[in-house]
Formats: sequence, C-alpha cells, structure tokens
Amino acid sequence: MKQPDAKDETASEAERRRIPGRRASDTAVFDQVAFEEAFVALTDGILLTDAAGRITSANPAAFRILGEDALLDGVFEDLLLVSGATTVQDTDHLVRRAWFPREERMGVLEIVTTPLLGGRKLHTVRDVTAQAELLRLKEEFLMEVAHELRTPIAALSASLDLVFEDALTMSREELQTLAGTLRRSALRLEHLVENLLDAGSIEAGTFQVRVLPTSLRQTLSDMLALVQPMLDAKAQTLRIELATGADHVLADPRRTTQVFANLITNASKYAPEGTPVTIRAVTAGGFVRVTVADKGPGIPADEQARLFQRFFRSRNVREQAGGLGLGLSICRAIIHAQGGDISIESAPDRGTSVHFTLPKARQLAEEADIS
Repeated sequence: MKQPDAKDETASEAERRRIPGRRASDTAVFDQVAFEEAFVALTDGILLTDAAGRITSANPAAFRILGEDALLDGVFEDLLLVSGATTVQDTDHLVRRAWFPREERMGVLEIVTTPLLGGRKLHTVRDVTAQAELLRLKEEFLMEVAHELRTPIAALSASLDLVFEDALTMSREELQTLAGTLRRSALRLEHLVENLLDAGSIEAGTFQVRVLPTSLRQTLSDMLALVQPMLDAKAQTLRIELATGADHVLADPRRTTQVFANLITNASKYAPEGTPVTIRAVTAGGFVRVTVADKGPGIPADEQARLFQRFFRSRNVREQAGGLGLGLSICRAIIHAQGGDISIESAPDRGTSVHFTLPKARQLAEEADIS
C-alpha cells in the first residue's frame, strides 16, 4: 500500500479547511447566530445598559415581564417596576424585588444587576411569583400544623396534669371522663399525623392500600369513635342510610374508615350547629355509591376543580375553621387506589355533597342475603 507523502497531507489539510464550519470565520458566525437565538429564546428578561444607564438591548421576555411596549434608549432605573423595587442584597450583584398586582395575589419580580466593563450593566429580570407562593404556602402550612396539633396536645397535657395531681382522690366516674378525654385527644393526634404521613407517601408514590371484603357499617362504627365528640360539641346528628346490598364492599377497612373520618370532620367543621350530617349508600351496578352531605355554606363553582389539590381550602370557609387542606386529596388517593371514583356537588348556601364509589363484594353480599 502506498504511504501518503507530505504533499498529500498538506492538500488534505487544505481541503478540510475549505469545509463549512471548519474555518475560524465560520465558527465566529455560528457562535454569533447561536448567541442571538439564545438571547431571543430566554424566558428570563435580559437587558443591557450603557454607562449612562440607558437600555441598549433587551430580549422579548424583558418586554413581556416588565409590561413595557418600548424599552430601548430608556433609562432602566426609571421603569415603573424597577424604580419601586426593594433591595434585598447588594454585594457583587444588586438583587431587588418588585411586587405587582396579579389575579388574587401579588406577583413578584426578581431583578439582578451585574456590573460589566466600561460602566455597562447586565440586568436579569425574572418572574418568581411561583417560588414566592410556594414559600408562602410552606410557611402557612407549618403554622396550620402547629395550630392543629396545639389543641389535642393542650387537652392531653391538662388531663394528664389532673390525673397526676388528683388520681388517688378521684371517683371512678371522674377517672372515666378524663380517660375519655385522653383517648379522644390521642385519636385526634393520630388522625392528624396519619394524614401528614399519607400526604408524604402520596407525593413520593409509595402510597398503598390493602383491599379485602369489608363492611361499610363496621367502618362507620370505627369512625364514630373519632368524630362523635366533634358532632356532640356542635349538637349535630349523624344520619346513616344504608340501602339493601350496600353494606359489603371491596376496600381497605382502615383506609375507608379514614375516608369517612376526613369527610365527616369537614362536614361537621363547616356546617352550622344543630344541623344533620347524612351518609347514604346505594348500589350502582357493580359499585356501592356513598354520599356524605352537609348543610354548610357550600363551595363556589370556580373553586370546585381545585378542591382535591393538597393544601387548598375554599375562601368561603378559610377563616371559619382550621384545617390543613389535606383531607380531600387523601380521600381521592384512597378511593382511586381501591378502584373507585370521587366527586363533589356543591353550591353556595346549599350545602355540599361528596360522592364516592367502591366496588361491591358480590360473593360476600350474596352469602349475607342467604343467611
């Protein structure tokens, strides 16, 4: 085989240099085009100012975020959202925050200014409303958790103090009353912690149920131990109407009890004193359809699509009673995991009804009918 000589190698190198993209000038053009495309495509607003503070360049996102029709040749610091911004950091970079009206809550802009050579400056403008809202929700959630835990813990502490000081002199009836208070407070704490743990497992994708033939009547009986004191405190009655054949379902008994506890807790919390809370169960094809109805203030139509989101609470009841906004999202996860569905029917001043379905335990139901 003929070995290439030096002349051939030189010709080959010259040929490679003639290929587009190989020459230094071609690379520079390509880099310029790529930079311009990136500048236009960025979702953050980018503005360049000269030594006098006048805007020499701005990408489309800057116009959109700042809400300006004209930016070039204008003074950056005179822009409405910039002039009213608050400084949060002033080191190598100047970081400012500006607030502006946006739907129900205030929007937040973050403006970062970086000095360049020759007195020029690069300004990055970013809409951080979502991050600010997430931080607000986190802080609000922590406060709600502390508030929800404080009541049962205070009741536990007070009851234990009484037992510690007067247990030997108390009558049997007084001890039974204290024991009941302790048990109810412990159950409420268990319910709150269980909801918090379930919310975490749902988010992590590790939430599970154990489905088996279950009696709705039994799960309701288990649920009453938790919610009866709440109903009694508001002079509310619980009406249970189970149609023939609607008692036996395929479900996780503990999780179904949790669904009922969450729904009855919501109904009792938001419904007026002295009003009934009704539970109805009827057969519907291969399912049992359960309805939990109250006579509360109802929920506006524009909010109903968000009711099953974590931490969401209707504005109609937000200030009326406490809560973490986890109950309905957990109910949906449990019902869906068991092969059912859940929905809400509500209107302002007409109460709220939550409907959910569970598969029927046909064989168990037939055996019960025969016996």
